[in-house]
Amino acid sequence: MKQYFTYKPELFDEGEPADIGELCEKYHMAGTEVFMEDFAPPAKPLFTDNAGKKKLVEQLKALRVKRVHCSYWGYPTSFLTKNRFRELAEQIGGYEGMISYYGDLTGAHMFSRWAQEYEAACAVGAQAYTFHLIDFSVVDGAWAFTISKEDIRQAMIFMTQQLLCTLEQKKLLSEDSPSIELENAGWGLEHGMQVADDYEMLFSQVYDPWEKLKIGWEINHILHALGVSPHTGEGRFFLPEAEITPVMAWLQKSYGHSPATLAMEWVACNLMAPGLQGKIGSVHLSDCAMKTVEYFRNGILCAPYIDNLWSMEDPEDRINYGWRMVLDYYDTHIPLGTGILPQKGMRELLQKLRDKNEGIVCLHELKASKPLVPALEGQMEYLGLRGGAV
Repeated sequence: MKQYFTYKPELFDEGEPADIGELCEKYHMAGTEVFMEDFAPPAKPLFTDNAGKKKLVEQLKALRVKRVHCSYWGYPTSFLTKNRFRELAEQIGGYEGMISYYGDLTGAHMFSRWAQEYEAACAVGAQAYTFHLIDFSVVDGAWAFTISKEDIRQAMIFMTQQLLCTLEQKKLLSEDSPSIELENAGWGLEHGMQVADDYEMLFSQVYDPWEKLKIGWEINHILHALGVSPHTGEGRFFLPEAEITPVMAWLQKSYGHSPATLAMEWVACNLMAPGLQGKIGSVHLSDCAMKTVEYFRNGILCAPYIDNLWSMEDPEDRINYGWRMVLDYYDTHIPLGTGILPQKGMRELLQKLRDKNEGIVCLHELKASKPLVPALEGQMEYLGLRGGAV
């Protein structure tokens, strides 16, 4: 099973790494994944002419890029479902704010931008293009979901179909073009495509004649809602009762006595879903910090954190506070074995997945770890991957 790692320049000290190729060879990496927002703001084109495209491709090749992560978007918008979501416009600074964030009000820019990103992925011979099926709130923790998960999920299915249609119209899809991996959302701060059942629904609805769609299972996101009761010491889902499915309830009852076992069983429950075998393109490897409280519910920070946020007079301070809560406690991306998952089990799960999903790869997504190399080494040690093979 090939391995890749997330490359972000801020994870390295100045001047490091001296050579990405040497780093890849030393740690048996087949290449890197990069975030397209690091190359140009989402509201701008990625390139405007062939010279700009050539320059970008040269940059990507120098970074050994073999996986491209799409630019983020935020909350269901009128360009997805053709409905007007007034609360979005109010929260993002009116229609001028929406245009500043999305490029326009129709969605034409965002789909054009995503198409350019896929075009760049094709030009570098990328293995995959990661498409982000997550409703990414602009001010994290400060405003609530007002649209049902069902409606958001349907909007994401529409968005996926529209992406495929756009790429087909631009003649970018071919037998050899990169796969399109759909990354799963988490809980509490996000709605959308979260569990195996969501993806089975998506694959039943989307027309994908080139069979490009795969799943990129993000382990950290699967673990967002899991934690430990501070009163009983048992593992539990920090979710409203209405969001705890019968499967979740059964797992919690069966394995709650061991939080690490519950976490591993929950991950396996989704990754090994029979109806999705053959559809999994990658597993994004990172752990999630052990929680003892519920930090987010339906998009809003829980007390007392929300009180702390609204006690700040400066809007920029509130935004930064919300972000810190996300990165420090919720979406932590820490190395495997340092969070809620058990000290073994993931390697065996990856081996089972490899047998059922041809070409599946690992992505070491440690984008919150600086310096990166020690975190990468620790995660590989956890998986027994220092020799380079799963």
